[in-house]
Amino acid sequence: MLDPRRWSAPVGRVDSLSARERRVLVLLGIGESNRSIARRLDISERTVKAHITRILATLGVESRLQAGLVACAWARARAAARRPESDPAGTRAA
Repeated sequence: MLDPRRWSAPVGRVDSLSARERRVLVLLGIGESNRSIARRLDISERTVKAHITRILATLGVESRLQAGLVACAWARARAAARRPESDPAGTRAA
């Protein structure tokens, strides 16, 4: 299971990314390749690589795998923040 405490510092830096860089980060988090990200965002692979380089530096991580884990932890934190206080575990039936 993903331990959010392990990734709390990089998750706190996600807001420092541009909107485009956050979109690339999300796509890394779902396992997309550079080519796939480029096609989805209608940019060149070279531009994707530049975004990933900046993402890694800003988040203070060493690899795209770690960036993907940060993306997952960030998404979980956002979902938890939106969850009603009366349902902290997210167990409310739809």
